[in-house]
Amino acid sequence: MLYRYFPYKRMNHHEILLYGFHVSFIVIFTLAVIRDLYFDNLFNASINGSGLLCTLLSYWLLHFKGLKNLASYLIIFIAIIPLYILIYFNHFGNMVIVYVILIPLAVFFLLPLKKALIANIFIFMLLVFMLKYVYSVNPDAPILNNTKALINIAFVSMLTMFFGIFYHLAIDTNLKKLTHSNRQKDILLQEVHHRVKNNLNVTAAMLGLQALEVPDETKVHLIKSKTRIESIAAVHEMLYKQESFDEINFYEYIVRLEGLLSKAYSGKEKYHLDIKVDRSLTFPLNTMVQYGLMLNEMLSNTLKYAVTPAELVITISLQRITDGYLFSYCDNGINRHAAEEVQKAQGLGIKLIQLSARQIDGELDIRYRDGLNYTLRILNA
Repeated sequence: MLYRYFPYKRMNHHEILLYGFHVSFIVIFTLAVIRDLYFDNLFNASINGSGLLCTLLSYWLLHFKGLKNLASYLIIFIAIIPLYILIYFNHFGNMVIVYVILIPLAVFFLLPLKKALIANIFIFMLLVFMLKYVYSVNPDAPILNNTKALINIAFVSMLTMFFGIFYHLAIDTNLKKLTHSNRQKDILLQEVHHRVKNNLNVTAAMLGLQALEVPDETKVHLIKSKTRIESIAAVHEMLYKQESFDEINFYEYIVRLEGLLSKAYSGKEKYHLDIKVDRSLTFPLNTMVQYGLMLNEMLSNTLKYAVTPAELVITISLQRITDGYLFSYCDNGINRHAAEEVQKAQGLGIKLIQLSARQIDGELDIRYRDGLNYTLRILNA
């Protein structure tokens, strides 16, 4: 539930800080309103309540509209405006001024260095102006007559400024180095996956050419080997075409694999493929290779052997369960002995399915339920 509103795993450091400030402000403003109402300070409660509503608006713009830059500036204004209103109307009579020291850090975390410096200069100039104004209308204000307190506030503010500047420079320098290093690694990995894909496709093409010159009995085996290699090549092709090398989209892969197989078995009558899969679901390379090998065998067997009185329908589903995933593949073939024959078969195809299922810690079950049905329960995925 928390991850739905704070998806930190897919954020960079700036986005995490931005979300963090929003969450912190929501909590602080809520507690401040409760405190002010408890002490019957309705004016302060109204200011803090307005700050809470503005923070919620800023969070909505950030999370649901993706307006990160606008949310960055807005959260800074939300920090400054209510704070300075409270300082002004309370004539520096409480400890609210202490929070002014913390604002520069927030500004340095959320804005680029030059803009952060300009914003902080404005913040401190505004504070000095307010001190002078309060002194002109209320020279007896306690804080204005406490020289040591004012000097200490100035020193702490300077320390915060210097810390923010050097921290910002350190983070920027390290991020640039890491970004450059990661970019080089990404280029290298992209090239590796591209070469692997090319080599696999060359091998598949050679098998395809060889299949044109052999008897039909041998041709069947060569075509199956060709599609197996292409199913692995498709994984590497998807990897080098996307920005992230960690995960491969399961739905897109099925569509890609089905396209390859439909070309290989172009003589098959028209069929319908029903994919019941979350389109955002992804898996790492090793897992997708095993899924690819299994799906290649299942689809190949269906396209070659399934007999139906009407249109052939193939259904593929994958859903999350408590301890992993439940994968299901079924067709509407009318051969009732298909399940028994598949389980007893000693061919390479069924062995590949069983081996791939074990590789991803899956429990495979093959049955006939109005068609051949493969059910795979993958634990701890």
